[in-house]
Order: sequence, then structure tokens, then C-alpha cells
Amino acid sequence: MAPRHTGIWAQTLVEALRKRGISDQTIVGNAGINLRALEGDEPKIRFDDLALLFERAEEVTGDDLIGFNHAQGSDYRRGGLIAYTGISSPTVRTLLHNLARYQRISSDAIEISTNNLDEEGLIEWHFQVQRGVTRRQYVEFGGTGIVDIIRRLTNRRVTPLKVEFRHFRKANLKPIAQFFGCTVEYGSDENRIKLKQTDLDLPLRSADGQLYNLLRKFSEEALKKLSRDKPSIVVDVEERVAANPGKSQEDVAKELGMSTRTLSRRLTEAGTTYFGVVEAYREAMAKSMLTGTDMQFTEVAYVLGYADASTFSTAFKRWVGKTPSQYRDQNSE
Repeated sequence: MAPRHTGIWAQTLVEALRKRGISDQTIVGNAGINLRALEGDEPKIRFDDLALLFERAEEVTGDDLIGFNHAQGSDYRRGGLIAYTGISSPTVRTLLHNLARYQRISSDAIEISTNNLDEEGLIEWHFQVQRGVTRRQYVEFGGTGIVDIIRRLTNRRVTPLKVEFRHFRKANLKPIAQFFGCTVEYGSDENRIKLKQTDLDLPLRSADGQLYNLLRKFSEEALKKLSRDKPSIVVDVEERVAANPGKSQEDVAKELGMSTRTLSRRLTEAGTTYFGVVEAYREAMAKSMLTGTDMQFTEVAYVLGYADASTFSTAFKRWVGKTPSQYRDQNSE
């Protein structure tokens, strides 16, 4: 099965192209990319289609720097759970460590490493895809986006010590070098950014200790639920439920490019149902929020997609045989 990746940034790219008056037909051309896969709040797309879409954007606009340009000023909040976990982090260092740890929530195509971050200041990334998949524009989008977000969250013009890309580039080198403010090498053995240790310790303006601890718990739960041993259809549904627990089966089926009946059949074959996936997610998240935070029951209900606290309480008692209040009292440290 082809690796899949978050479609959020493909979604924003298509939106930008449409604003420039470029039609969907022109965007897709003969590439066979399914733009319907980019609908919804948490779209997923085959990585080769995502990379191809960014390359198509270069073709239809004539902009050799489309990935580089699109990354600057992007609304990072649209990145969902991973983004909010990152921006609530205390420092640049923890932001990058969290990005590396939780990236699998949104992608099984990318590998991000911060193994050499604390000693050498390096963040490295590559894609688990065939070598023939051209991804220059998306790689430049990602590298530029990392530095752009760091600068915006610290309100400092953080300048890397060095930037390296695996792909080759012969033209328009100056704008990229000016943006990063350092040497940019092409044709390297890895995509990597080297940062100063002092910059890694810069505090984020958006840091929020309470929110950070809460989102870390959610991210850990989401990570556990993405076990590679699960059938892919279950993982696909869980990813969308995690983004919006109140989402209907019809909406999820549409985002997955299939009919509601087909989705139901495939889940049955995997030994579960849509209701079962949603209930399992809600139960796990509810237990985590009740024991790990001081959130009000109405807030927990809202996060989990319930209309009110009473409906949530009824569901919770069905799961564990206790009310949310009883469960919190018995499990609080």
C-alpha cells in the first residue's frame, strides 16, 4: 500500500491556486490526482500524489519556487493536533522533538529524526517512498516551513548554521539562501537543518504549560492508536475520528473516497464497526482527560463531540460502569 501523508498542505496549495484563477482541471491535468481526497478537516493523500501536486503547481504557475513561497506565512494551526502540541511547547527544542515524535499521526511516508538535535543541533527528514517520486517542491516547502514557524513563534530571525537538501537545484538559488541566511547545499545525503544550541533554547511566545501537558497526552494516545498491526481501514477511520470525534460515518466515507456501504463492509471485514471505532476512541480519550486534566465535564463532552455533559456522562457510565465524577475521584493522583 502506498504511503499516505497529511493532505492539509496540499489542500492549502489547491486553495491558493484556485484564488489565482487556476481551475481544478488545469491543476490536475493528466496526473490523475483525486482532489476529492483533500476535502474535509483532516484529509489524507497518497504521498506520491501529494508530491506530484506540488510539482504540478510549479508547472501551471511557472513558479520554480512555489513550495518555498507557499511555506512562508502558512497558517500552521491547520496542522491540527501535532501543530498545537508543537506551538504550545516551551522551547524550539521541544517543538522539534515533538514534531519528530508525533509525525506518524499524520503520515506514514515521512521519517523525522531529532537524534542529533541536542548534541549537534540537527533535525533530519526523508520520505519512505520510491526514488522515482519527484518531491523537490514539497521538500523545500517543509524545510522552509520549519524555519518560518520557528521565527514566527520566537519573534526572532533565527538563522540556521546550515541547510542541506537531497535534491539538486540549479536556478533561483539566491532567494532561498537569503531566506535561510546561511549556506544551502543541494545533492546532500539527507535533508537536514543545523541550528544553534542557543536558538534551540529560545522560548516560544505561544508556550502554554497546561495546554501543552494536555495535548501531549492526546498525542500519546493518538500515537498508540496508530499501531501498524491494525487493518489500514481502521487506521484511516481512527485518524479522521481523532480530528473530529463527532464526524458522521457518511462524511468519513466521503473523505476516504468510498460509499458509506463500502466503508461499513470494510470495517466489518476488519472485525469492527464505525460506531465501535468512535466509541473506543472516545473512551480512551475520556479516561485520559478525566485523570490527567482538570477539564470540566462539559469541556470533555465538547472535545469528544457530544452535545452536552449529560449525553457524555451516560455514554461514559456505559463504558466503565461509573460516572465521570466517580471515575475521576477514584483515579486522581
